[in-house]
Amino acid sequence: MPAKLRLHAALATFVSLALVLVLAVVGVVVLGGGTAAAVQQPSCGDTITTDTTLHHDLVNCPNNGIIIGADDVTFDLNYHTIDGDRAATPGCDPQTEFCDVGVVADGHDGVTVVHGSLREFEVGADVIGARHARVLGLSASRNRFIGIRFFESAKSLVQNSSGSGTVCCRGSAGTGMFLVGSDHIRVLHNSFRNNGAEGIFVASAAHNLIKGNLTSHNKGLAAIFLSSANRNRVMRNRSVRDREIAIADDGHRNVIARNRIAHAAQAIAVGFGHHNVIARNSIRDTEDDAISVGLSEVVGTMVRRNHIRGAGEDGIHVMETAKQTRLRGNRARHSKDDGIDVESRTTKLTRNRAVRNGDLGIEAVRGVIDGGGNEASGNGDPRQCTNVVCSR
Repeated sequence: MPAKLRLHAALATFVSLALVLVLAVVGVVVLGGGTAAAVQQPSCGDTITTDTTLHHDLVNCPNNGIIIGADDVTFDLNYHTIDGDRAATPGCDPQTEFCDVGVVADGHDGVTVVHGSLREFEVGADVIGARHARVLGLSASRNRFIGIRFFESAKSLVQNSSGSGTVCCRGSAGTGMFLVGSDHIRVLHNSFRNNGAEGIFVASAAHNLIKGNLTSHNKGLAAIFLSSANRNRVMRNRSVRDREIAIADDGHRNVIARNRIAHAAQAIAVGFGHHNVIARNSIRDTEDDAISVGLSEVVGTMVRRNHIRGAGEDGIHVMETAKQTRLRGNRARHSKDDGIDVESRTTKLTRNRAVRNGDLGIEAVRGVIDGGGNEASGNGDPRQCTNVVCSR
């Protein structure tokens, strides 16, 4: 797929988004097989209201695993597995009850779920309308739609967990982590691999920190997708062989910094939004442009001190639709086309360096703002740069 068309595939993503949002519309909750006291072992479908430790696996749950029904409850899976039956529950209405969820906490604050596995449900772990929740050391794998979901929640933590192998319906959409309408969530040191759609999908969410995570072999539009998500930080993550875009940004004032990305179709794409920062990322061996800015209304993007090697097309591509982009201190080498390709004359280029790229070091349209200090050498076109001054 050409680089300039990749973000147009977002419509397909929103089709899958509509599907999973149906699961999030929860009204009346019908509880499972009863309420389990702390001294008893819960069974599939039970509701727990006090701290509980699991002492054996729960296998082939026909509907829900465990429902947490009170504030400040810690549910310790004790390294056991809660297992679904890989089938939708007949007669269960997701608009009036929970259907086929591994562990769910709805409207309860201070809940902690730790140390275990959730698999083969519609949704692995579901946190809805909660504050100060924690998901720690939890593996959500082979669920149909979502591994871990936070919906309209705040000030919570997901750490040392995973959401992988989420593939619904003969290989179509399935998301490792779904973070929607939720603010101040920290997603730290997790892994999201082999999902049918995104590794982490962030929608209408702000002030979240996504740091130190691994994404790999995810098949959606982006491994990490910020959709209408503002003031988030995506930092020090590692992407290896994600199929399309490693990190896609369609929001405002997000910071994407110090990530390491290899063998994606594209590394970072800013398709919409204003005053986003793309800084100090290390990128190598992309199929298309490593960093692209444009497609829609993009204003005031700062692209600084990124290191790019081996882009399949341009190292950095600023489209005509991008306004007031600033490129400063970037390094691009061994791109098959240009090191830096600028189609918008409102772009300012300062102290960038392009070496040994297939065509020009810097190809810029007439009228761009030359901030000085740009360098280019050893590129395929002997001119090295157009419409900016480059030293060699």
